[in-house]
Amino acid sequence: MNTGKSSIRWLKESEPPSGRVESEVRQAVAGIAQDVERRGMDAVREHSLKLDGFGGPFETAYETALSQLASLDPAVRSAIEESIRNVRRFHSLERETLRDHEWELSPGVRAGFRYVPVDSAAVYIPGGRYPLVSSAVMCVIPAQEAGVKRIAAFSPPGPDGKIDATVLAALALLGVREIWAVGGAQAIAAAALGAGDIGKVDFIAGPGNAYVAEAKRAFFGTVGIDGVAGPSEVLIIADEGANHRYAARDLLAQSEHDPMARACLVTTSEAFAQDAMDELSSLLPCLATRKTAEESWKRNGAVGVASSLDHAIDYANSIAPEHLQLALANPREALRQCRSYGAAFLGYSSSEVFGDYIAGTNHTLPTAGRSRFSSGLWTGSFMKVVTHLDLSPDGARRLCGPGETLARTEGLDAHAGALRARGGISS
Repeated sequence: MNTGKSSIRWLKESEPPSGRVESEVRQAVAGIAQDVERRGMDAVREHSLKLDGFGGPFETAYETALSQLASLDPAVRSAIEESIRNVRRFHSLERETLRDHEWELSPGVRAGFRYVPVDSAAVYIPGGRYPLVSSAVMCVIPAQEAGVKRIAAFSPPGPDGKIDATVLAALALLGVREIWAVGGAQAIAAAALGAGDIGKVDFIAGPGNAYVAEAKRAFFGTVGIDGVAGPSEVLIIADEGANHRYAARDLLAQSEHDPMARACLVTTSEAFAQDAMDELSSLLPCLATRKTAEESWKRNGAVGVASSLDHAIDYANSIAPEHLQLALANPREALRQCRSYGAAFLGYSSSEVFGDYIAGTNHTLPTAGRSRFSSGLWTGSFMKVVTHLDLSPDGARRLCGPGETLARTEGLDAHAGALRARGGISS
């Protein structure tokens, strides 16, 4: 069966992504990373002043976050608290599944593993066009539920040196006490390497722009990362029973993220596809975010008609979308055929915007086809699986003979000697 784009008849196609911008971003980030490694906080200060108009001091007192919380609109506070409750509940349940285990593999040979949290983590909370309050919730809570001792929050400042007030209020509600008003590649470099009073961390999580994503990729190996996130994306698979007005709004919700965001609808009904596009066109002029959404939809929006639901699902598996909406009468049946997606949203009422904010699942997800081999942010992202082996003297004796044979086959004499010694045989 054809699993590619050719299995869909496209009423609107997206433009292919350009690699030129990626090359420019890579070069810029490499320069910043090398500068921070060489000059530390002086480099962080200079790049922040150049890029964000603020050269420090970068540390934001917890009391400042508390004061922003005290003045927060009650309705906004209530919404953040609801998000925190739901996200914490989901991620605490994830933690409950991560249980240590040990087994006796053979007489006298016991082996097992433990889940151990990293000691420290940085969470990046985007500022810029849209300060993402929700990202504070999504990144901090799984780290807390994992048991990370030190959580440092980084978020870009405005020219006045202040982090967005609502982001600060959310961090206060979450109890995060280490807050840095620094963003971009320089923030990732400072967290990965340490700079001035910013101590290096073990793990970095959180979405960001292309420079943040490239910096995380560049420092992977020095620190752990949740993944390399590109522009946000959604694929909606809809049947004739779906609501085309919902589909149009969901496509626009994705498009307003960023001019590079990608929103795609594949349906088994051409009439549904046309109705959704007409509805989108009527809604677009009324959006406060029209400029961004319009550019994104024009360049990256796509609408296609599949001859069957199987073809639509094959297409989903071939592109491995960040968000997969199954606006279908029987979404769970379809889900069983879906192998690669960051997060799925089932049925006519489940939009990915609920996952963005309030329902409980995490919105930090793999993009650009990376869900073929990676997962979204979850409690386990902040944990290591460490194994252990416990041999009794008899268990060791039983294994030393074949172990010694393998060691000598590889030509490793000291290995063979160490195994032989456990067998009670003099060399």
